[in-house]
Amino acid sequence: MKQILFFLIFTWLLLPALAQDSIPSLSAKPRNPDSFWRRLSVGGNLGFQFGSVTGITVSPEVAIRTVDQLHVGIRLQYQYYNFKNYFLNLDNGELLSYESSVYGGGVYLRYYLYSLFPRNFLGNFFAHIEYEYLTYSRPYTLTYGGHIIDPYGNPYEPGKQQVEINSLFVGGGYHQPIGNRVFLDLMLLFNLNDSYNSPYSNPIFRIGVGVGL
Repeated sequence: MKQILFFLIFTWLLLPALAQDSIPSLSAKPRNPDSFWRRLSVGGNLGFQFGSVTGITVSPEVAIRTVDQLHVGIRLQYQYYNFKNYFLNLDNGELLSYESSVYGGGVYLRYYLYSLFPRNFLGNFFAHIEYEYLTYSRPYTLTYGGHIIDPYGNPYEPGKQQVEINSLFVGGGYHQPIGNRVFLDLMLLFNLNDSYNSPYSNPIFRIGVGVGL
């Protein structure tokens, strides 16, 4: 189930803000007094994949700046997959397709380097660590001696199996303002808990759009 998702830019709710004047980088001095709402941002990303495996990902998120430039965020995740001719029935040679919905979410910490590089583009770089939990159901159960195999030769038998995936991502990225409080985050991440059931392949590229409130 390892796939590389191609993330497309998507701004949640406030698309008209893109038409406003551009703003300075993250390292610029804020024009308004700091407050709870001014420290919040919302955003997310969409992902699409087509071919023998069709996939759609929807992942909204919300984050708040806490101490210094440390941001704490929460992400929700929904993925839909359709696997065409993914399994092979060894008894009759029939190719089997299946579809599945993946649900989950994660929490993350993100630290921007503004404190080290004030009023410099280097301050827009950030470090990122994230825990993610996903779960989905598939129509075949992994079992020794099964007469249905996947592309990797793993044996299965008919019967639903609930799969749980725990991932730990580490990496970093760059924060690029593109409008009035609208920004683009480019990330390169590595999954330290990679497994057979993981939908990711290292390295993981992620593009997201957010809006500061």
